[in-house]
Amino acid sequence: MKNREYVKRVVLIIFLTNLPAIFALFFFFKESIAWICGSLISAVNFVWMARNARKSFGLEENKSKLNSTKGFFLRYFVLIIYSVIVVKFIKPNIIVFGMGLLAAQMAIYINEIYERVKRNKYFRG
Repeated sequence: MKNREYVKRVVLIIFLTNLPAIFALFFFFKESIAWICGSLISAVNFVWMARNARKSFGLEENKSKLNSTKGFFLRYFVLIIYSVIVVKFIKPNIIVFGMGLLAAQMAIYINEIYERVKRNKYFRG
């Protein structure tokens, strides 16, 4: 699977996890808005990281290290500022917001499980 296809699939999985949160907004507002805010920045962070990695291919080692380091600190600076703004003004459920921040990692695991099941000879139709 190519890098862009992989990134698109992971982002799709992240947005699919937002559907139950959107449906539950009226019943569990703080938890739902926390998940949505966390997973959205998680998706942005994942796409940003993938673009930085794509830009680093073919560069010299020192230039690649410098770009990676600058990209890392800039991404996490934006993530921290976003988190502070969300916590200060929206006041979401902090635990669910933190779980939303891990949405990209969960989507990566879900995608890997799907790929392994799809390749497994016992699950082929």
